[in-house]
Parts: sequence; C-alpha cells; structure tokens
Amino acid sequence: MLKTFLLVVSLWGYNGTTWVYTGNQMVYQQEFEKLEKCQEMGRKFMKFDLNKYFTFKVQCIEDIRKDI
Repeated sequence: MLKTFLLVVSLWGYNGTTWVYTGNQMVYQQEFEKLEKCQEMGRKFMKFDLNKYFTFKVQCIEDIRKDI
C-alpha cells in the first residue's frame, strides 16, 4: 500500500498548564506522496501568535484511510 501524507492545520489552546487540541482543524485537499513535499508546503505558512492562549500547528500526517 502506498503511503500518502496530508497537510493539517489545527488549533490548540493553552489551559494554563499544557497545550490541548481544541477539536478544530483544516486539511489541505491535496495528498502528498512524499513527506518532504508535504513539509515543504507546510513551511510556506507564516504564523502570527497574537493571543498567548491559542496557536496553530501545521503538521504533515500519514493518511491512514483504508479506502485508498
């Protein structure tokens, strides 16, 4: 089975102790066959953290769907 990767942007909140996933995310609708290409695209995002209690994470994750 061919591995593919997805670019995911997720929102995280700081609860005073640790960062927790808020449940909100966006997924780029193009699959990447190489992790390096996905990471290259992820590095093109510019992030501005103006609220110390929220941040975005840009990650490349392996697509584990079984229907491919």
